[in-house]
Amino acid sequence: MEKKRLVVKIGSSSLIDDKGGLSMVKLREHVGALARLKQDGHEVILVSSGAVAAGLTDLGYLSRPATIEGKQAAAAVGQGLLLQGYTEEFKKHSIVAAQLLLTKQNILYSDQSQNAKATLCELMKRDVLPVINENDSVSIEGLTFGDNDMLSALVSGLVQADFLIILTDINGIYKQNPRTNPNAQKYDFLPNISAELINTTSSEGSTVGTGGMKSKIEAARTALNSNVSVFIGTGNGDEKLIDILIGKGNGTYIGSLPNVVGTFKTAAGLK
Repeated sequence: MEKKRLVVKIGSSSLIDDKGGLSMVKLREHVGALARLKQDGHEVILVSSGAVAAGLTDLGYLSRPATIEGKQAAAAVGQGLLLQGYTEEFKKHSIVAAQLLLTKQNILYSDQSQNAKATLCELMKRDVLPVINENDSVSIEGLTFGDNDMLSALVSGLVQADFLIILTDINGIYKQNPRTNPNAQKYDFLPNISAELINTTSSEGSTVGTGGMKSKIEAARTALNSNVSVFIGTGNGDEKLIDILIGKGNGTYIGSLPNVVGTFKTAAGLK
């Protein structure tokens, strides 16, 4: 398979257990799938949510705090727990993980974005796997807009990624809400993101996340504007990201479809 530069975004709902804390079982499975990508020679950047949810239990919260101050305090505690989990699990696969806490401003302002890009490229050159999260303890935007969805799209454009994979707890984009309409029709492929689709999609997030499907669709449109193809969906096991990369993912492909060898094709030809 041709070597790709990939950004994988994992949402809070895909990392948290039934009690609202960090699930090491789920984290371990994600790490195994990310390690498989590395074993196949791909460059991988992880954008991971979950810091706020990971810090709830140690701070004594019974549910996600309603105030910004509470969320930022939970993020301050949870970020260390989240990185510790990733670091220990990646070590089992002989992979070194590096933490970068960013805000959207770090990417949108040219001087800061060049520094961020240089750091990410150097880490990948050294075969290190960067783990990025919004700097939630100082950034209000990260706690109120998108649960890292937009950040993952901006990172994808910054490093000129080939593909952005957004893992969530719903297997793709539907015409209606599948949680309330069991007969809702799913989009397996979308060539682009229309304004109508964004306007008709719910922005309601889960109890542990903030983004909802709307923020993921908006992020996909941003990634497409940087010529980055996108997958939004779910999966299980160590092979789930490999399956997504070869066109067998359980979700929605946006912008282009991969064939069986992982080359992305569009109507205009090879990407």
